[in-house]
Amino acid sequence: MPHHLMKISPRSVLEKFSSEEDLSESLMGEITTSHLSDAQKNLEGSTRVVPGVKPIKNGVSIWGELVTAHTSSNDWGTVLKAIDQSDAGKILFLKSDNDNKAIWGELTSKAAQNKKIKGTIIFGAVRDVSAVKSMDYPVFSRAIVPNAGTPLNEGEVNIPIKIGDFTVEPGDFVLADDGGVVVVPRDKLQETLKESVIIKKTEEKILKQLNQGQFLSDILGI
Repeated sequence: MPHHLMKISPRSVLEKFSSEEDLSESLMGEITTSHLSDAQKNLEGSTRVVPGVKPIKNGVSIWGELVTAHTSSNDWGTVLKAIDQSDAGKILFLKSDNDNKAIWGELTSKAAQNKKIKGTIIFGAVRDVSAVKSMDYPVFSRAIVPNAGTPLNEGEVNIPIKIGDFTVEPGDFVLADDGGVVVVPRDKLQETLKESVIIKKTEEKILKQLNQGQFLSDILGI
């Protein structure tokens, strides 16, 4: 969507939010990864979309603060350390060196669910997807395979993780839904959420005009 359409005033939209926490919690379920990625593009000229990662079960959306881990695909023991070091309400962001073996599955999902972790995002592979779906624990993954490695526990937890041309830091925020996964750095959270609200409100206005029979090209001035 053209950038100039996003320049409506946010004051009336945002005045009801008294703090960053209020804004973040109020927007859960309201904005999507599309809104967030558009906001990042408007503000920074690029996005922090995690490539190739999708939900294993549709209709799930998670939003929250990240605990990170990096491991080889042959070592699913490292993710146990990440679970143990994660607090309730956090989201796990796991990266493995390839998709050849799964670093996540039914047992790890149950362990994370018991700790009240919100969900797991895997830049790598998952297995046991039927069982994971049945327990309603949100998992987003780049690949699904049946095989796993061994619990070596040789990886690292809560370290910066390079994904393409951006870095995911421990404590960053993430939104994951049917559209994919978008990471938001903590120091850019407030402005990105505010821009997302503006984009959402602009789209709602355009949809109303479309329902009235107007042409999208006329609305956008193309």
